Amino acid sequence: MVILATMVALMQGWGWGPALAQLPNPLGGSGNGGPPLGVQRIGVLEVTPLILDGNTLFDIASPVVFNRSEPGDLVPVEVRARQVETHLNQVVGQALQYRNLNGIDLNGEPDASTLDSQDFIQVRIEEINQLPVLMAIVGHLPDPRGLLTVTDSDAQYHGLTKLELAETWQTILEEALQDALVSRLPGALRQRLRRTGLIVLAGLLGTLALAGTWQMLGWHKHRLEQRKANQGRHLPPALADSPGDPQSAVWPYTISLDHRLQLVALLRWLMFWGMAFVWIMALAGVMYQFPQTRRYAVGLFSTPVLLLLTWFVTGLINRVANLTIDRIASAWEKNELGSAENIQHKAMRISTITRAAKGFKTTVIYVLALLWVLQMLRLAPASLLAVGALVALALSFAAQNLVKDLVNGFLILLEDQYAIGDLVSTGQVTGIVENLNLRITQIRGEDGRLVTLPNSIISQVENLSRTWSRATIRIDVAYGTQVDHALAVVHRTAQQMGQDPSWSYVILDPTEILGVEAISHAGLTLLLWIRTRPLQQFAVAREFRRRLRLALGQEGIAIGVPQQVFLGDASPATENPLAPALGGEAHD
Repeated sequence: MVILATMVALMQGWGWGPALAQLPNPLGGSGNGGPPLGVQRIGVLEVTPLILDGNTLFDIASPVVFNRSEPGDLVPVEVRARQVETHLNQVVGQALQYRNLNGIDLNGEPDASTLDSQDFIQVRIEEINQLPVLMAIVGHLPDPRGLLTVTDSDAQYHGLTKLELAETWQTILEEALQDALVSRLPGALRQRLRRTGLIVLAGLLGTLALAGTWQMLGWHKHRLEQRKANQGRHLPPALADSPGDPQSAVWPYTISLDHRLQLVALLRWLMFWGMAFVWIMALAGVMYQFPQTRRYAVGLFSTPVLLLLTWFVTGLINRVANLTIDRIASAWEKNELGSAENIQHKAMRISTITRAAKGFKTTVIYVLALLWVLQMLRLAPASLLAVGALVALALSFAAQNLVKDLVNGFLILLEDQYAIGDLVSTGQVTGIVENLNLRITQIRGEDGRLVTLPNSIISQVENLSRTWSRATIRIDVAYGTQVDHALAVVHRTAQQMGQDPSWSYVILDPTEILGVEAISHAGLTLLLWIRTRPLQQFAVAREFRRRLRLALGQEGIAIGVPQQVFLGDASPATENPLAPALGGEAHD
């Protein structure tokens, strides 16, 4: 509570604008006649705040100075503000010295019999050269000290007469000077030290509480990860799932466990940022307790706090958006209407769209946050224009291809041409799609190479795993083999494999096409098509070839072997080389 109260006082005392006014421009100041950081230009006037002990008193105005290196007879408003602040600090120092010399007890407290603290510093209005001048009188000293002249620019900016504005400022300055004097007394010093100790103690307790929660959440996250890993090891393979209800028993629990992991990760992230904010607020509160460091507390912590707050809020929005996208994807994926093939393809498409949406969303959020920070820091327009020109020049070379990539990537997702996990072939690249976003597509080839393709160069894609796949098997048997017998063996082997519980789920049609594909000198080529679930054609083809080899061996069917004929042999048995294979005699 002490830290929170101190930070509220900081925000009320100095605000973001005056705090930023104390910091140098990180891009090198203003240029082309622009005002410096902390100075606001309104028409023909320039305005800046007046600050005492880190507290903003009011705004003062001066005519516009376009060239600060050669201001001529004009005084820049920031120079005028620093002069007034110097006068105020000198008055407080003079009052403190006078009070110590004229009344102080042994305990370091002012003697109550001396001058009344409420009237110790008085501010009066005197007219000099037809302008109201605010003068400070310390105790019974005869010579008043000039503080501030109320000018026509001040009256014009505030919309009051010079005398009305002088009376308003008189009250503000008198209270501010009295507060500044009291804050420098020994009793106030002891009070500030006590507050400092409470702030440090509160910071330590808050840090311990947040660190303990962070550690407990880490243990809980480790347990959830172990449960998820154990769950994955005990899940049956995809081939063993029943065709009517694939993974229905474990799918809802998996989604719930993933959401719990995301929630724990978010809470740990919040705890970490909470510890950072606790110490930032504690340090700012400690520095704000002392008038000598109050301005540095404002100046040194305003921009870092702004950046950290922006980073925190941006990261929080990004994580919440990720959770929202995951929730939407989960709800979409739980809608299990349709066949098993459509459900599996929908899961792949949802995963692809989710990853692309998260990447696009993250880019937009952080770009908007960067623009907001630049606006809050009030960076010099000339510097922003220079940086913007460089960025525009760099983007002009890549904008054309980048726009093509984004448009083509959007169309790929919209038209559902392929998704992450699909087997595709484009150009000379064939493999599994591992990553897909609005700009690039990454394909993992069969040799393990990861090929990255800009979406703009993808003009034709062959999707080998959309809805279903096909295992194409060609078998060469000897020319003299009985065709019907060989086809019956192939058909029987395919049917038996299709009825096997280990393979029945992935085989949709064991004999989609079966027949003689070709006749050549090597024998007969039999063709078999087996329709399978997506990406299962390779495993099915390998297992079928193994089973068919055993079946052909049991039936005595030989594979085709190329025939060689020597034309120089004129014996009747070789005049017709096909006669032995046909089982007949050769005739002229």
